[in-house]
Amino acid sequence: MLTIQSKFDSYPQSMCEYRASKDGRYGWFLCTSHQENNVVLEEIQTEIKLEVFNANVLDLSKLEVENWMQHFFSELHWKLHGRFLKTDLQEKGISLFFAVFFDCDLYFVQFGRMYCALTKGKKLETVGKDSKNYYIQSLNELNLLGWSEGDIKVKTYKCHIPENENFIVLPGNIASQIFNEKTDVQSILPLIETHSALPGAMWLILKNTPLLHKPPKRKLTRLELTTLLLLLGTVLAIIYMLFGNRIIDVVLHRTEKEVATTQIKASTVILENLGKVVNAPARSIELQPDWNAELPYEITSTPAFDQQKLYLVSANNLYVYQLKTRSSLWQKALEDSIISIYATPFGLELFLSNNKIVAIDDNGNLKWTLALAANVKNNPSLDFIVITPKQDRRIDRSITVVPLEKGISVLDSQQGLVMSELQLKENLLYLSDYDDYNNCFYAIVGNKLVCIKLNVVN
Repeated sequence: MLTIQSKFDSYPQSMCEYRASKDGRYGWFLCTSHQENNVVLEEIQTEIKLEVFNANVLDLSKLEVENWMQHFFSELHWKLHGRFLKTDLQEKGISLFFAVFFDCDLYFVQFGRMYCALTKGKKLETVGKDSKNYYIQSLNELNLLGWSEGDIKVKTYKCHIPENENFIVLPGNIASQIFNEKTDVQSILPLIETHSALPGAMWLILKNTPLLHKPPKRKLTRLELTTLLLLLGTVLAIIYMLFGNRIIDVVLHRTEKEVATTQIKASTVILENLGKVVNAPARSIELQPDWNAELPYEITSTPAFDQQKLYLVSANNLYVYQLKTRSSLWQKALEDSIISIYATPFGLELFLSNNKIVAIDDNGNLKWTLALAANVKNNPSLDFIVITPKQDRRIDRSITVVPLEKGISVLDSQQGLVMSELQLKENLLYLSDYDDYNNCFYAIVGNKLVCIKLNVVN
């Protein structure tokens, strides 16, 4: 609720008036100020006050107050312009502030040297016209009410005053000293009151004070409740009659029939399905091709990989690609055909058909060569792959990946169920181990390299 913290004027040079409704929720404030001290100002300010009184401002609503201000002050300007022309005042215009408030919302206009500010915690913010350097403005720029020989500019402002904050209205000579960053908001009231001896001193300080006892919410009377129930019953009866054919009875009858004919599955079937769901390694598993690349050479061994690179073998040639971009990094020709390759933490190890093991570093340089006494056994190109929860945190139990002639299947080995199956257009020649970093396999299908993603929802 808005309360007046302090109000002061020096009549007839300045004036501060207000009116409010009985409950204090609606009302208006009128402040005027003039540079000169002349008895003529008494008559002019009385005329302004009477014009506002006769306008029945308290009957205005929020929706119409801004339009009313535009119309009212445009007409008042011309009345005052004619009145000032008949006086011997040097400044034939007046500074004016007028505000209409609804609870804590202010709608206001400013003319001439009237300035406003709003406290926000420890800060003081100017609202509406800026008082900075007002003294170097011309009378036309000041927009004094009654001064201009043409239509006056009427600009309305809206301001909400937060709880426990102040709204301050001051004339220019006081505002220039108060409205600045150095002002202490806590002591602003006594600071303003020290200017009471200045010629034409005037101020208005409002505060949004919270109510100590909030009015209780109005409850519905018995008559109002009874009326509402009767209206509700009438509306339902009208709807019932509009649809006709005893629609409620028909709906109830159909519902009874559906309930009676619906068969509930046997408890053994429910428990069996529940057991499958609970014991499944994941909610759903799906194999899906991610990308593929045409190869200009024949692959002769299972692809290998590490976190960043992919290794392919064709006869005695080793090809290395960047996994992220799939661009070629380097290639190396060995002394004999490569049977199989393994990516280890210490580098790449290659088993050759001449019973040698060759170690190569990340840049393709030879690290060491070891000759074996026994023959090196060929690594099978297609073999079962078991993926454990340690390798893929998305699954709850191990799954088995089975290479097929033209496809790949994923099995739930515990329950003997097929979780997913991917069909390929050509024969599957080689399938890499599971890349648990990228969650995929690298397959050689015909003359293509295909990356197959393992999508898991759990």
